[in-house]
Amino acid sequence: MTEWPHLAPVPPPAVRNVLCSEEWEFCLQAWTTLIEIRLEASGKEFQEHAPEDESAVSFLSSFYDQLASSSSTDPGLYSGKARHLRKLCFLLSRRFLLDLPVLSGKLLDWRFLGDLCCCYPSSSALKKLLSETWDKDKNKDAITSSLENAKSLIVKRLSFPMKKPPNNLDVVSDIRKLTLLASILPGCGQVLMTGSDFLDTVSDTYLEQKTEGFRRILVANVYVGLTSLLKGPNANLSLLLDQLFSLKTAAGVGTPKVKKEPTLLSDLVCSSDLLGRLQRYLESFPQKRGQDLVFSLRSYQVESKPLHHRYQKQKKKTDKGKGRADDVPITEELHAHRMSLVTQVQDLFPDLGSAYVIRLFDFYGDNPETVVAHLLDDSLPPELKALDRHEQLATTHEIPHRDPLPPRPTPPEVPSPLSASPPLARRNAFDEDVDIAELARSGDDRVRSKLRFGRANPELTADDILADRSQHTVNKAAIISALAAFDSDDDERDDTYDVADVGGTVDGMAPGTDADADADMRNRRADEMDMVLFHAYKSSPALFARDSATRRSQPRASLKRETGMTDEAIEGWAVMLNRDPKRVSKLEHKLALASGGAAGGPGGGLQQPELRPTSYRKPGPGALEDESEGDADGAGEQNKAPSKGPSGRGRGSRGRGGGRRDGGRRGGGQGPGPSATEQNPALSRQRKEEHKASRANHNRRQQRAKKMARGGGMPG
Repeated sequence: MTEWPHLAPVPPPAVRNVLCSEEWEFCLQAWTTLIEIRLEASGKEFQEHAPEDESAVSFLSSFYDQLASSSSTDPGLYSGKARHLRKLCFLLSRRFLLDLPVLSGKLLDWRFLGDLCCCYPSSSALKKLLSETWDKDKNKDAITSSLENAKSLIVKRLSFPMKKPPNNLDVVSDIRKLTLLASILPGCGQVLMTGSDFLDTVSDTYLEQKTEGFRRILVANVYVGLTSLLKGPNANLSLLLDQLFSLKTAAGVGTPKVKKEPTLLSDLVCSSDLLGRLQRYLESFPQKRGQDLVFSLRSYQVESKPLHHRYQKQKKKTDKGKGRADDVPITEELHAHRMSLVTQVQDLFPDLGSAYVIRLFDFYGDNPETVVAHLLDDSLPPELKALDRHEQLATTHEIPHRDPLPPRPTPPEVPSPLSASPPLARRNAFDEDVDIAELARSGDDRVRSKLRFGRANPELTADDILADRSQHTVNKAAIISALAAFDSDDDERDDTYDVADVGGTVDGMAPGTDADADADMRNRRADEMDMVLFHAYKSSPALFARDSATRRSQPRASLKRETGMTDEAIEGWAVMLNRDPKRVSKLEHKLALASGGAAGGPGGGLQQPELRPTSYRKPGPGALEDESEGDADGAGEQNKAPSKGPSGRGRGSRGRGGGRRDGGRRGGGQGPGPSATEQNPALSRQRKEEHKASRANHNRRQQRAKKMARGGGMPG
């Protein structure tokens, strides 16, 4: 077979603008026909002619380059035939990349792959195609070499001073291509993050360039590169941590020289979910170094939040019903802030229409980072995927002016008497009422018959009325139904002590209940719950942790069943216990009394031994016989009193006269039996007079004598 017809490359926009629409349609039709020839060729024929088909490679490169750099409003590349051509170009590119054993260098160049990603940013077929191409060792080495050249080129361009962003359109375009390529093919992102030259240059450029749009492009590129280190089977966590540590050192995090200005690291941690992704990865593969880094970056994120305000969500205003009337046509006005968010997304995805981007913002709450992340990951919901991705916003038209005082038609004129039409009669709510004066003045007998003076039928007597049985059945049924509804035994409710009538508080407690008993029962119940919780707290403090794993554990479930408390109540009890040391000591004392069973009884509690009283107690009638028997035998335990000294004398032994004549009775030597003085009152009075000298009576007498001697007078 002869050689395939050559494909002319796609002309630049300046040439396309000169062509008329018919000529451009012919070009699209020709390219479509030639590509279909290559797609319909057999496998053997394609492998024979495709390696030498340089015109097809040049056409694909020029087509994707023009399509990636053009706007979605360009009718030349986004018309009906152009969309069909774009689909055929993807199929041809797929056949070149997968069916040929040796690929041309242009097909594996980073610019071609980047343009391919710009044209199909959220295509799962493209993601699968690039993944299969990357898995081939020869292709992987060629793509890696091309990416290394791209890194060197971008580092060289960013190293030169750039004064105005418009002069950096080529750099912005190249960085955007690398961003999309790394988001679809994680291996390319890992190649970008290998080494420190590229990341250091981007970090320095972020500090030098104050343009917010350019900074966002840099942040998106670094974010995609760092997150690609956590994707795929060849995830490289250590490289990610090394790059984050280098950015942390450059920003001075944790040092007194920390920069109080936006940095690449602060923008990454505040404007993206990088820390969230890293934290979820560390939960599956824990590492102490990574966890410490995440903790320090969380603190830095809180400190840097005031430096990044551009992603705040606007508060929704409540509708107070003060809008326009329903009959006025309302057109949706797009706010300038939201239009700027649309342009941010279209910078990365130029093929998306503005109306489609607005629908994405409505679904994700005006968050451009979330929208870009879902577009890069191709994780949009099915209802958003089914929408037209090229839908544009309709041109807004001016709302017609609504006159608050519109002209109204004048009321109808009063018809003239000469008019043939009868005058309109006035009507009101009392037209149906009977006017007695009108009836009396009326000459019509039928009208006058409605007016009656006295009884309607004067000739009808009471006997005639009672004798009339025509309505007897109806009246009887009405009376019986009324009697059936009446209950003579139903007494009227006594509302004497209703709250509304009394005007105060009525005790609604049922009779027979005791409020004090209920309070004591509640207190005992609370004490029991405290002891159960404290016993569990002493045995396992981790049982009161405030995390989901502990709440789902079996010990926590059994504690909830035993106490009838919720997780929040149990955890709150532990928090309040830690704040009250006195309560802890009180509960420990109760626990010691309840569980100290060394000398306990069968109940397991601590049983205090009974202590016999040492004070004197008057014995009963049966104790006298025991005392006499004890005295006779010399071993009566009932007559023994506890002694508190070696001399056998008890309390009061230091007083004068203690332990003399009466056998030490005042010193505690007397037993529990009755003394002789108690049995003989006369003897008691005699001994009182004998011993007055040892008591206060003697002293009072002496003092009175001294007083009288000083006074010099006679008593009385």
